[in-house]
Amino acid sequence: MVAVGVLIDLKWHRGAGGHVKCWEAFAQAATILPEQLDLSLHFLGEQQDMLSLSNNVRYLFHPPRFSTERLPFLKDVPGHTDIAAYNAALLPYLDKVDVVHTTHPQFTFGKTALRYCQTHHKPLVTSIHTDTPEYSRIYTQQTLSRLFGEGYLNQLLSRKLQIPYRYQQLMLARQRRYWQVCDHVFTAQPSDLDQVQQVLPVEQISHLRRGINPDQFHPRRGDRNWLEQTYGIPPHKFLLLFVGRLDACKNVMTYAQTLKILLEQDLPFHGLIVGQGDHQTDIEALLGEHVSLPGIVSHDQLGPIYASADLFVFPSQTETIGNVVIEAKASGLPVLVSAQGGAHQSIGRSGVDGVIVSEDTASAWAETIVALYQAPEKLAALRQATIASMQQRWPTWQDVLKEDLLPVWQAVASAYNGTSTAWLKSINYLSG
Repeated sequence: MVAVGVLIDLKWHRGAGGHVKCWEAFAQAATILPEQLDLSLHFLGEQQDMLSLSNNVRYLFHPPRFSTERLPFLKDVPGHTDIAAYNAALLPYLDKVDVVHTTHPQFTFGKTALRYCQTHHKPLVTSIHTDTPEYSRIYTQQTLSRLFGEGYLNQLLSRKLQIPYRYQQLMLARQRRYWQVCDHVFTAQPSDLDQVQQVLPVEQISHLRRGINPDQFHPRRGDRNWLEQTYGIPPHKFLLLFVGRLDACKNVMTYAQTLKILLEQDLPFHGLIVGQGDHQTDIEALLGEHVSLPGIVSHDQLGPIYASADLFVFPSQTETIGNVVIEAKASGLPVLVSAQGGAHQSIGRSGVDGVIVSEDTASAWAETIVALYQAPEKLAALRQATIASMQQRWPTWQDVLKEDLLPVWQAVASAYNGTSTAWLKSINYLSG
């Protein structure tokens, strides 16, 4: 039996993103391993609390010490977190585990875990779920634009002084320094491996896959009549689906502009965007009645939504993996994804079990969609290959937990002899 505490510097709620949903799935998978794993997931919450999933799995909630919600210029971030330097309330829980696993090194939980492992000589591992440096660059740019408009001062700060880029590089440096003191790092995409290998030997690095729940995401859950009636989708339309936050990080306006181009060609397309965000008003103004915006829907309803649409269009360039792409494919929905970021790694071969769009322009996306729309036999083949690829090679969440996470947790716990790698390297971290 190995006891693991996983620190997730985000709130657990119905509309939480893929980072939180990923660990929810791992927690459910862990409930069937009572003899091998004791798992505690730590989230931000309004008050100190606990939710037990089983005798060996639980969620623990901790109030933030200094939430980003208190900073008005960060009101549009995808998920608020805690940016205090330390949270001592975590310590009694960390005393009870064999391995500490962080998922956001640069925020309060991650910083607290590092200090704890340094002083208590306990193994520290981390996993990459978000491209935090790129998010930092995008939101810094947005904040400058909101504060100063697009005039001279913004141009000075953004272009000449390169403040967004410099902040991105600062976050990259901090991230690498954190990885350097960890006993193990789980990567999410090939570019992660390139970066982590600069500071850790390859034997301390492994890829953490994402699983799928075949009961929840499967082609058999398709029901177009239900979808049209539930979400007001006009009949006889070719339905383009987007699932994710309606913000710049997900590149949702490229999706919206793509649909606008298609509509201007008098093609029978309709958009369905599941999610919420600060670009919703812009999308409504651009597309009017040609788009349905139900906001956040229950995770259980996502399965039939995916399985009932015609094409999944996802131009996000900031994904590490893209859980929504995997869910769409598992539901038998053909996917179009960006060549930038990590979403494309779920496609075996572009044009066979999905399409990778290299050019980040609405016209390029529209051209790709029209080509598929006008070749129904090709679209049908894409759908069949998508289904086959997922059924043949994609793991369940139980598979990923047993094959990717549990062996590493067990190994670092067994190898611990009173002195962890994190503690040994902490001097370099603090003096670097």
